[in-house]
Amino acid sequence: MFQKTAMSTSDAIVAQGGRESQEDRCTILLPEEFPSSSDKHRLAFFAVYDGHGSELVSEHASQTLHHLLAKRPEFERGEYALAIKGALKDEDSLLLERFKYESAEPAISGSTVAVGFVNLTTGELIVSNLGDSHVILAERDPRTEHPYHIRRLTEAHKPEAPRERQRIEDAGGTVVMRGGIPRLGSLNMSRALGDLQYKQPVNESNSARARPTGDFVSNDPFISRRTLRRDRRYLLVIASDGVTDRIDDTALVQHVMKQAMRGHGAREMAQSLASSSASHAHSDNASCIVVLLDGQGS
Repeated sequence: MFQKTAMSTSDAIVAQGGRESQEDRCTILLPEEFPSSSDKHRLAFFAVYDGHGSELVSEHASQTLHHLLAKRPEFERGEYALAIKGALKDEDSLLLERFKYESAEPAISGSTVAVGFVNLTTGELIVSNLGDSHVILAERDPRTEHPYHIRRLTEAHKPEAPRERQRIEDAGGTVVMRGGIPRLGSLNMSRALGDLQYKQPVNESNSARARPTGDFVSNDPFISRRTLRRDRRYLLVIASDGVTDRIDDTALVQHVMKQAMRGHGAREMAQSLASSSASHAHSDNASCIVVLLDGQGS
């Protein structure tokens, strides 16, 4: 399918923006780097982690999540969506152990996640996210490189969304307005890694109200699946909200592809997008990965 064609990827591109520190992290693993013993399938892993509170959780997850994924029993069966879901829970379990025995920091810091996992042999694309980092997919015209069928494959997890608010309240949590923004405690997101003060068992000891019945901040991801066709060309963008909050998906993809038409590589495309997003006053950390996938028959 895609195993014998060129796959152009950016390096992990991060820009600090107007923040005092850089809390975003990225992971890019091409088939020869992915920690799997599979000799039948070529696998690639791309992820953006947008840290908050500190860089502890984003750094830990960027070094660990792909290893946890490869070790999951579902992964060996090719059940990648279930494996990613399990790996995210495993990551939080490791953070809980760190909280218990090393540091309180995993309770007060956390990270969003956006993952694009591709089986280049079969064309299977699994996308997963927690929070407000996103994955965008577009097809590319084989002659002109113009993008079309631009789709956001992820879902924003915000406390004010009716389903999220209901889940939080059912667990014993509360969504409040602070500074004109709906928040869960100090957070403007409702799903993330870390933030253990809003998860069991830590929230049980911290709660001044009735005993919580679940996690206020969830590590249960949104997951979607696509089969990429071998006669098509694709653009995959994984980005933090420092990018996607600054530019809508269509303009984002058009910006990237304009760089491609000028002969720029994936790294230069991602650098342009991240730098542009971080150049504004009071801008957030901005992270971006660009992947160009060409099917054999395209």
